[in-house]
Amino acid sequence: MKAKFVLLAVAVILIIAVAVGIFFWSSKPQVITIGGTKLTLLGVTYGKHHVAPKSKIAGTRRNGARMDTTNDTLVVWILSEHKANQYGGEQLLVSDEAGTGCVSAWANMNSEVKPGTQLEGFTLNAYPRWDKKIVLRAQTWNGNQRLSKDKFVINNPKRETAPKWTAEAMPDTQTDGDFSATLTKFVYGVHGFSDFSGAASDPASKAVNVEFHLEQNGVAATNWEPIHLTTSDASGNESSLNSWSNPENKNGNAGMTYQWGLWSSQTPWKLRVEFSQKSSFSDDELWTVTNVTVKSGTWQDMSGYGYNGRNSRTNSAIAETTIGDFHLKMFPVFQFTDQNRGNNEKPGGFRVSSDKSTDGYQMTLVSATDENGRKIPYYDGSGWGGNDRQFQLQNLRNAKSVNITLALHKSRFVEFIAKPEISSK
Repeated sequence: MKAKFVLLAVAVILIIAVAVGIFFWSSKPQVITIGGTKLTLLGVTYGKHHVAPKSKIAGTRRNGARMDTTNDTLVVWILSEHKANQYGGEQLLVSDEAGTGCVSAWANMNSEVKPGTQLEGFTLNAYPRWDKKIVLRAQTWNGNQRLSKDKFVINNPKRETAPKWTAEAMPDTQTDGDFSATLTKFVYGVHGFSDFSGAASDPASKAVNVEFHLEQNGVAATNWEPIHLTTSDASGNESSLNSWSNPENKNGNAGMTYQWGLWSSQTPWKLRVEFSQKSSFSDDELWTVTNVTVKSGTWQDMSGYGYNGRNSRTNSAIAETTIGDFHLKMFPVFQFTDQNRGNNEKPGGFRVSSDKSTDGYQMTLVSATDENGRKIPYYDGSGWGGNDRQFQLQNLRNAKSVNITLALHKSRFVEFIAKPEISSK
């Protein structure tokens, strides 16, 4: 009898020990180490009002970071620790448990706890709402792009069954005024051009390929291309493209490959696509300014100019015009003294500001030449909304002055509801 009692006592002690071990193991913070940066999962909040969870990690108790969202939203709180002279610059890749897809999320709030330590709040605008668990990996963008092998696994605070949308049959044609776009191809799971994992089955390696036939006034439009795409589904998930590649428009056929999509097994996707004209602008869309003197200065000197100029001593515009409903000001051209891209390049740039937001419009740098008529190479990335645009000149060489032609032109927007084909490759 005594022996049975001893055995029972030992069993109880073992059970308690195991329970205590499980408790301490489960309460241990989840940690990801990537590229010299240590990321610690502090917790998750759900709702409209978010306060960073209290933490026992040194230095974070005094930080009362908070944010508000218009809708009930999931926010992930992470402590990022790295060298004091480095910038973390990571994003999260949000996946389902089965690994069928992922989306990216950037920190909406970044609060410095101390040099080299940031408290970050990531708003998840898209996540697998129907799964019990949500899987997160980290990807660095601090000059050495890496994808973490380790993962954070969090509980889904509110599981939902995704409502269903009805996909339109393809090819599907949608219009915006005199412009029409026909969705002719829609494939998920193609090889991604940002491939960090090397495994084709990894959701981080998958991309979406869409192709369109474009027409304007019933004629094939060879001077238009897709420049921005937002993917959403019936459950409320939304993801704007993170990166993309555009093949050349041939006979009005143009496409886009982008990362990442959503989760194709649940419901069709809505694609909202912005198309932009690239050439053949009308005269009332163009603005040419000649003999703009090139100054020496830093990027900060250039960005200090604006419609209401932050540098009050030197905020005078060098030229002004009105295109449509927008009054535009151009500010000085700078050859940068704080940038060295190698290859004997002398980069520079300039800024253009509008008196009102340019939502729904694009501003395109049509041409740039020096005083001798030589073309100056430039980067002409697209911009979205706001009042200001900055244009980067790749190599000013020894230019003393610059001639610039810009176009301010209206974008076209169309929407499709479609079910992606799953790539077999």
